[in-house]
Amino acid sequence: MKYKEENFDEREQTINSGNSAEQAANGEVDEDLVLNRRAFNNSKKMKRDYNDEEKNEYFADATANSTEGITLDMYNTPIRQNRTRRVIAKTTTATHKVKFFKMAYFREDGPPPKTRDAVLYLFRGITIIGLLTPDYNKKCFYVWSLFLNSLVTLYMPVGFLLSFIMRLHSFSPSEFFTSLQISINCVGASLKLFVFSLMYKRLIKATKYMDRLDQRPIDKQGEFMLRQAVAYSNCSSLLFTLLYLSYSSSTFLSSVINGRPPYQIYNPFIEWRNSTRNFIIQSAIEYVMIDFHCYQQALLDAYPVIYIMIIRAHLHILSRRISKLGKDEKLKKNQRYEALVQCVLDHKNIMHLYNLFSPVISGTMFVQFLIIGIILGVTTIHIVLFANFFAIVASLFYVASILAETFPCSYLANSLMDDSDELSLAIFHSGWPNEEPRYKQVVVFFLQHTQKTLVLTAMKIFPITMNSNINVVKFAFSVYTLISQMDLKQKLKDSVTGQED
Repeated sequence: MKYKEENFDEREQTINSGNSAEQAANGEVDEDLVLNRRAFNNSKKMKRDYNDEEKNEYFADATANSTEGITLDMYNTPIRQNRTRRVIAKTTTATHKVKFFKMAYFREDGPPPKTRDAVLYLFRGITIIGLLTPDYNKKCFYVWSLFLNSLVTLYMPVGFLLSFIMRLHSFSPSEFFTSLQISINCVGASLKLFVFSLMYKRLIKATKYMDRLDQRPIDKQGEFMLRQAVAYSNCSSLLFTLLYLSYSSSTFLSSVINGRPPYQIYNPFIEWRNSTRNFIIQSAIEYVMIDFHCYQQALLDAYPVIYIMIIRAHLHILSRRISKLGKDEKLKKNQRYEALVQCVLDHKNIMHLYNLFSPVISGTMFVQFLIIGIILGVTTIHIVLFANFFAIVASLFYVASILAETFPCSYLANSLMDDSDELSLAIFHSGWPNEEPRYKQVVVFFLQHTQKTLVLTAMKIFPITMNSNINVVKFAFSVYTLISQMDLKQKLKDSVTGQED
């Protein structure tokens, strides 16, 4: 790298400006600064010609992240370059740490939040599992989608069924129930994914109404609510994934320690009992398959939570805006009327958003409630009767995952019902009696359209609420109680192990 000529007066001014307040007060000058200034004046070979763009990039990074208060002018000098490089290295590393999953962190500053940012990680996951086609490398995506869904979505349920038929007598009781509970869930996940694949484009269309809602100006409190919704939505995708992968990893470890593949899915090409190599290959294939299966489950259980939180955030923002509307004396009557009309349009966009995603939730949650009671019953029998310590730990993770599939959605569905009722109350108490007749007409029209409570249902058969979630759990314990009263413990154990009385 070459050096270039620069004006020493400007350089000297830069150096002097970097002196601390204490040095300026005492009239002291750093000896290193003097020596380097003389070296700069006497030897042109020590002056480096570095690229301006690269320099500005490094210096901007260091200035933004440094905790030592070093200014840009101090970095423009060739003085103490080793220290500068150390600061840049430290701050660059810190910057990279923050960049991982940055949309899952709540930030009170930064650019204005956008509602579509709440579905960022969700849509990335839908692309990973082979449903949402990206704008580039489409041929590679189609190959990946065909391979993944053929192996995980289609073959896994069939593989579990064939494994039961061909290896029923070789299963230990704990292995039988481990494979049974995951096979039932696997069939349910494939059904849920099939329903979701038919209707997921409705979720993409909903982003149009999210953008329309973002066009309205909001106050600081509304911006705070929207930032919370964006952060919590993306964080929920990560938490669901982490919880489900913890189950697959714990099951894998407990099975490998006992010397068997975790699920013993039927493989026509490999017999894991023949050699250690086949055992390792079989275990690795099953672990990868179940990880992708768990990731599919995590996305299918996270998207209802995400969309409900988005609607709740905008309902809160709209309620606050309406409650302040009739009490704002700064606005004239025409301005208040126009603001009320905008609130009606915002509610219309919220209802469009609700009508788009509610059928998707209805189908997937119906399948989930249909299967979850059976899974909880089988898992309870497994834990109480046959599981060892490692299998109990794995099953507890599994029970936590099963409960996480329905509890957050049911809780938020109840909260959505309360929020929709509070909106009509906010309209009624918005100070409309003293307004002009056309304003009152719009208020009456608005009240009529907000009287309907936003209720999410499972195929319009039963509502998705906390009571429904509790009833499913009660059904699981009822199944266990029935088996206990019929004295099926020994019979079930003998049928699984192949023993005779």
